[in-house]
Amino acid sequence: MVARTAKINVIHTRVAIAVVLAVSLVWALSRVAAGASVPTSGYVLGPGDAVDIVVFGQADLSQTVAIKPDGMIALPLVGEVKAAGRTTAQLEQDLVKVYLKYLKAPAISVKVSQFRTNRIYVLGQVARPGQYELKPSAGILELLAAAGGPTTRADLAKAVLIRGKTETAQLDLLGAIKQSKDPSVALEPDDVLYLPETDARIVVLGQVNRPGAYDLVEGQRVTDLIAGAGGPTTKAALTQAFIVRGEQQIPLDLKKALDGDATANVVLQPRDMMVVPESRERVAVLGAVNHPGPLDFKPDMQIVDAIALAGGPTDKGNLSHVSVVRSDGTKAKVINVDFAKVLAGRDPKQNIALQNGDIVYVNPKGFTIESIVNFFYVLRTAAGF
Repeated sequence: MVARTAKINVIHTRVAIAVVLAVSLVWALSRVAAGASVPTSGYVLGPGDAVDIVVFGQADLSQTVAIKPDGMIALPLVGEVKAAGRTTAQLEQDLVKVYLKYLKAPAISVKVSQFRTNRIYVLGQVARPGQYELKPSAGILELLAAAGGPTTRADLAKAVLIRGKTETAQLDLLGAIKQSKDPSVALEPDDVLYLPETDARIVVLGQVNRPGAYDLVEGQRVTDLIAGAGGPTTKAALTQAFIVRGEQQIPLDLKKALDGDATANVVLQPRDMMVVPESRERVAVLGAVNHPGPLDFKPDMQIVDAIALAGGPTDKGNLSHVSVVRSDGTKAKVINVDFAKVLAGRDPKQNIALQNGDIVYVNPKGFTIESIVNFFYVLRTAAGF
């Protein structure tokens, strides 16, 4: 009888939670569908916002402008004015000051005509995981509603918000849904909301061949999970991986672990989430090679590795005059290499180790690197390479 009563109570509790969850999500979905308004009084402007600027009595100075990525707006007569980081009221005051140089007692109104959107990601136990574009005022419940709500296997009490590479926060979304009140954490661009499963599973995300959730076997280590996920991709930043364990973020050196370092091969726990980020380190191989372009930089990469990955030199390459352009951020330095000696095995020292950001140039016959160093520096600056 006691067991039956307990079972009935559990059923009633689950029904009550389901009802509260449904009502809360309907409320959040209605806000998403209606395009919930953004309060403008304290709203801080940023790149992507568009504002209506009215200079009363001056129709030719009144216009709608978008805030550029550098935070500036371009206006007639006064030129560029900083708008990002200001409220509409503050921007009105700023514009009055700059227009005072040209107008007598200018009266100016600033209103937001189009709000920017933040790109947020939802992963794990939601109906539609993926990327979402939301207004800056959107809360976590609206984000959850936009993703179709949680699945029946979601552990709402242990949701995790990931921000950048170092910040994680555990969220009790179950309590938030019951109260129809967002957690006191404002969403920021590129945040990741992750809803784990309720059972003892582990998750690997990022640069592995088969990201997803896996059953945890007692004693399982990070290399076991990486192997089960098909291994890392060629773009994986192995030394920058980490495990999210509750509110804790544990750094991992997967390169050491995969090389057999037992101390780096951490034992996994239920609900661990391993993240393998994408490497942002690059080198480029240009000139007389079969496949010129950027390559992922790897530790211990040498010039022969980079040229081989670029498909090898063409028959037009001057192999005795291969150059490495290396910049310190202000000027370029050229390191000349006799690659013909490297291939012949006569001078292994010519096979220099590369650094992140290096540009390897296989000179075509008849050209020298000195004539194009300035071009490479402009290329590097423009492309952010």
